Amino acid sequence: MKTYRVRFSLDSASLSTWQSDTIFGHLCWTVRYEEGEEALGKFLAPFLAGEPPLVLSNGFPDDLLPRPVLPPGMPPGLETPKRDQVAVMRRVRQGKGINHVDLGEFNAICRGERVLLRSKEARVEGHIVLKNLINRLTGTTAGSEAEEAAGGNLYDLQEMVYLKRRGSVGKKMPVPISIYLKVNDDHWAKRAGELFDQMALAGFGAKKSAGYGQFKVESFDPFDGFAAPDGANGFVSLSNFVPGQADPVDGHYETLVKYGKLGEEFACSGAISPFKFPLLMLAAGATFRDGNPRDFYGRMVEDVHPQDDRIVQYGYAFAVPIVLP
Repeated sequence: MKTYRVRFSLDSASLSTWQSDTIFGHLCWTVRYEEGEEALGKFLAPFLAGEPPLVLSNGFPDDLLPRPVLPPGMPPGLETPKRDQVAVMRRVRQGKGINHVDLGEFNAICRGERVLLRSKEARVEGHIVLKNLINRLTGTTAGSEAEEAAGGNLYDLQEMVYLKRRGSVGKKMPVPISIYLKVNDDHWAKRAGELFDQMALAGFGAKKSAGYGQFKVESFDPFDGFAAPDGANGFVSLSNFVPGQADPVDGHYETLVKYGKLGEEFACSGAISPFKFPLLMLAAGATFRDGNPRDFYGRMVEDVHPQDDRIVQYGYAFAVPIVLP
């Protein structure tokens, strides 16, 4: 499969994180609106058959990548000089809390090299903003007497912005979001580029109709930055994923529980619930041993909604070969 990188410039704050399954859901809705429901079924067919022609990573700010989760090193023995024991513990302590690495560090880790990680400046900032409901009949924020007595119709939102400081004391500037994808051929590369362009017209994530998650596609280019290391015996995932039945089981990872919600017209339909079942996923950065690393792992997850069996969840892993100790 060929690897590409698409980069977005953000024009507004976002209420949703750039996770691969959410991105894939937006692409599906784009197909549904532009080409119809029958076309969406054809689009999903190879994914459901376990042969995805398109594999997505999570979205990462400023070209950072998830830090691979490696097996814990053996602690130094009692015969090791105390100075060396202290040095090992200091390296472990310095590495805690570092969740992202740059491309050079990522490739060095994939080659099996020991890397002295340096803390990256936080590029995701969140803040809570207060909003007020508007009465559609009066055009004001005034509600019923009971609502006013309870403190009005105020509610809060957690906004996210992606920033980077220019210089040691410079102004914080917005940074792009990068998504990596693998495609079967040039046809799927062209199709993916068109879908991302169409997706940018509507925005991304929650409340995009109110101005959140607005972005532009800055570039869509082939990417050869992930060099396959000699002696690769495993893979690291750049996306949250759900392992398939035949996937390797010897690995190291962190988990997350995805509380998915339906999008677009399904989100406000009174016919079915807007909530999916909670889904346990492996977070980006997970590593597994495999003597012959593949381009992707994982699967599409079915039966994720209590009422509509057509609804599925994207759970494929964008895999990069790695040398594990």
